[in-house]
Amino acid sequence: MSMKRSRSKGNDMRKQRLLTGIAGILMAFLFTGCNTSSVEEWVDEVVEDINGQIPDNTLLPVESVSEEKYVYGQLTEEEQLVYDEMLDAILNHREEVTVATLDKDVLAKMYEAIMADYGGLFWVDGYSYTEYSRAGVLTGLKFAPKYTMDEAARQEIQAAIDEKVDVLLGGISSEDSDYQKARFIFDTLVRTVNYDLNAENNQNIISVFLEGRTVCQGYACATKYLMDLLDIPCTIVTGTANGEPHAWNLIELDGAYYYMDTTWGNPTSNSPDDFGDVAEVVDYCFFTATTEELFQTHSPNVNFSLPECNCLDDSYFVQENCYFKDWYPEDIGALFTELDSHPVQMKFEDEAVYGQAQQFFIEEGHIGDYYTGDSSLFYMKNETMRVLTFLKK
Repeated sequence: MSMKRSRSKGNDMRKQRLLTGIAGILMAFLFTGCNTSSVEEWVDEVVEDINGQIPDNTLLPVESVSEEKYVYGQLTEEEQLVYDEMLDAILNHREEVTVATLDKDVLAKMYEAIMADYGGLFWVDGYSYTEYSRAGVLTGLKFAPKYTMDEAARQEIQAAIDEKVDVLLGGISSEDSDYQKARFIFDTLVRTVNYDLNAENNQNIISVFLEGRTVCQGYACATKYLMDLLDIPCTIVTGTANGEPHAWNLIELDGAYYYMDTTWGNPTSNSPDDFGDVAEVVDYCFFTATTEELFQTHSPNVNFSLPECNCLDDSYFVQENCYFKDWYPEDIGALFTELDSHPVQMKFEDEAVYGQAQQFFIEEGHIGDYYTGDSSLFYMKNETMRVLTFLKK
């Protein structure tokens, strides 16, 4: 038996474009991978001063369907109305609608809120808006979603996604706990969807369910989409990870909040290409992580508040009995007997026990006292989270 240490690498992102109009100016926001990174502007006349009322200035009555959504619940009543109008337009494939605000910044905030609360809006990619004025006074604002396909194509793709998702969710029992359901989703997306910068439709769930390859935004949207179907509260969070644009999720399990980064759970996005059978590894450091753990590498950049995630009850390491508060080498060593069937991850509560485990099992080679197979072993260290991962070559 021999031992080899891994190295880590960062996550790359891919560019996409979002269009929006501002009072006669169309602005193109260049997206790098998962979140805004730079802005380019060009001027194009949308509408001049109008001597009269805004055409078809009727506010359509809309029904709110988002009362249980995380971000929606943080909005004022006035903001919720605009959110409802914009979402109704997207869901019903309307070309444009008048909204109950004259503030273009409210549109931007509500669009971000909708994209955080809904993961399955694969047919829309940004929006434009038109401001109407009379004698220099703003009189109306219209919102126009930017669709990437017509409604017939949308319905066809939705049917194909539904078929794939029905099969995927067939592996979940109604008797499963929140933890079991969430872990199944995490495991399934990590194991079956490749991280691929060149994937088409990688900013939405088409890339995940129909193409099997995506980037962080696709993973986050798919996680949100599936959690919604299982009635597990979930939100999409955008920001940076290791200084690069990124997206991940906030989930609620058994009444407590946790962070889930499905992208970083995938070995092809966060591990070296030549590291043994790395495709077998699911990195549970980023499943049900606390705020303290995740924010060592991740920084959110959102217009809504996030809870303090500090519960460990549904941590993978707690649930799977591989979280160690004290130095019990026999208990820790017993995990190595499982290496022939799957990789082994273990987490330590403090630096002292983490250091003891490294010295005893790796530096002094006592892992051989517990793993008696003939295979070479590799290991990975996540020092910030105090996690050791072992697997066979």
